[in-house]
Amino acid sequence: MKRIESRYVQAQPARRPLKIFASDPMQGRAVGNRTTIEIGNEKLMPGPFGSRIEVVDYDGSISGGRYYQPVNLDDPAILMMGGLEPTESDPRFHQQMVYAVAMKVIENFERALGRSIYFRGGKRLRLLPHAFRGANAFYDRRILGVLFGYFRADKKNPGRNLPGQNVFTCLSHDIIAHEVTHALVDRLRRHFLEFSNRDVAAFHEGFADIVAIFQHFTFPDILHEYIRATRTDLRSPTPLVQLAQQFGYATGRGRALRSAVDLNLGGTLRARAKGETDSPPSRLYETVFEPHERGSILVAAVFDAFFDVYQRRIADLLRIATGGTGTLPKGDLHPDLVKRIADEAAQTAQRVLNMCIRAFDYMPPVDASFGDFLRAMVTADFELEPNDEYNFRGAMIESFRMRGIYPEGVTSLAEESLLWTKPEKEIPTLGQVIPKLLEQAFFKALRIFDMSWQKTDNWRGYDPKQTCMTGEGEEDIKLDVSPEMAKALHVYATDNAEALGLDGSAKIQVLGFHPVFRVSPTRRLLIELNAQFAQVDHSVKEQFGGIPFRGGCTLVATSEGEFRYLISKPMRKAGGDATREKMGKERFDRQQKYLQKCDMQNALIPYITHKEYQERMLEMMNFTNLCGG
Repeated sequence: MKRIESRYVQAQPARRPLKIFASDPMQGRAVGNRTTIEIGNEKLMPGPFGSRIEVVDYDGSISGGRYYQPVNLDDPAILMMGGLEPTESDPRFHQQMVYAVAMKVIENFERALGRSIYFRGGKRLRLLPHAFRGANAFYDRRILGVLFGYFRADKKNPGRNLPGQNVFTCLSHDIIAHEVTHALVDRLRRHFLEFSNRDVAAFHEGFADIVAIFQHFTFPDILHEYIRATRTDLRSPTPLVQLAQQFGYATGRGRALRSAVDLNLGGTLRARAKGETDSPPSRLYETVFEPHERGSILVAAVFDAFFDVYQRRIADLLRIATGGTGTLPKGDLHPDLVKRIADEAAQTAQRVLNMCIRAFDYMPPVDASFGDFLRAMVTADFELEPNDEYNFRGAMIESFRMRGIYPEGVTSLAEESLLWTKPEKEIPTLGQVIPKLLEQAFFKALRIFDMSWQKTDNWRGYDPKQTCMTGEGEEDIKLDVSPEMAKALHVYATDNAEALGLDGSAKIQVLGFHPVFRVSPTRRLLIELNAQFAQVDHSVKEQFGGIPFRGGCTLVATSEGEFRYLISKPMRKAGGDATREKMGKERFDRQQKYLQKCDMQNALIPYITHKEYQERMLEMMNFTNLCGG
């Protein structure tokens, strides 16, 4: 019998379902805790080992070290099940868990930023599920990896854990999302790890918590359950708004590690309940400096804004459900009402998360503050959704104001005042200077964004063409652009240094350049260009405890290269006008004062050597210490 071969080729599914713990193993089989998420489907080698993530499961705490068997997520049996079942006992599920959650975080960043994100040099982010014994997990820039620890639960106060049981940080959705966010923030703004003001380290911590918390709202089952259980009050202390519950209880804290609603810091909601308008939160911003606690102020500000908009969006549903009273009757909520409210909560959370992530394209390249973040959020959201039907931007501004967070360089807290300014002086558009190179950059970005190359085996050797820009005394900074583009941008910035508010006497570094593609609510394609330039003064490194004084700017332009916004952190000899020079000197003085405050809080200062004293701020630039709690 003649065999007839089909020419039909089965298309590879665009999405891959994988099972995870939505919170952590301590929640057991609570509704929604064992859930399935979908991520982009790519060809994987055992590990999993993909285009941007590689899971390396080596346990160095065991005598002689040990590699655990890597999971093959392309194995037909595992594919049929939609991934391995959640369990604490199988290291292969641990590998699946870190890969799935990490890719979900990356997808959220790409969705908001309007471009694909790859780590510099074509490297992959390493995830080590069982890296060491210890109650910690951290991102390490040196190996471009996230190291997860595991430890024994407290024997006297373990919460719902078994006393002395093994607790794996790699099985906590929140810890994975938090640490991967650190890696992505470091990828987008490498100098945000230099603690030049009191907000920088706190921003890293707070932003990582924001991503972890708002990613909870992408899990429908758990969202429905807690809306039903709390009767729509999402401020209630549930796993939905708390971070790393198992970790917090297992280490003897008797509570979750952190919360989005100021449970430990006091906060807006309790202040309002007492009839106070500007009490605890605004004072906390001036008195709290530990990075995690200060970061919690940022998290609470963003969550308060979310909750304010969420209440407005469900008000009509509650009026309909209650006959106009707005007061829910006793008893269970109708399932249809729960679903509708959950939909509104999820959409609101996604918009807030998008605002927060999208702000990176409107952030300065160095010396970030909470006020800069607010202005960046307002500007980025205004560009995409100018109408702002539900007043997201107004809620965010008010929530930051309640905590005493005021951006610098603005004349009021009106929305139009918070938008970043345009360049004061006329400067040539990029389209006039490098038209052919711009065209190449657009086509390259579109090719990567399309992801069609993943349908072949070419991704295994994927290595974006990169170049290095080297500043005086600086390590090489790898850019995702061709050498021709890097040189052209450098010449452009040098020729227009005064108009860009840069110091004409100092070298200029090109930190980044990329096109951005976004779709507005009206389905219009929005294309922007984003360029970042930086300058550095190494002469004050000893004076500043081992870190230099940096300045620079971010330029946001249209697809034709016409600049819309100039986001500047001027040097002491900034060009342009006397105002910029004054701002540069004020920044310099502020960094000095911040160093003095750090010294006052460091009890070891009298006992360290002269060399250690000169490099004391460098010791703080370590995620091992930053993430240890």
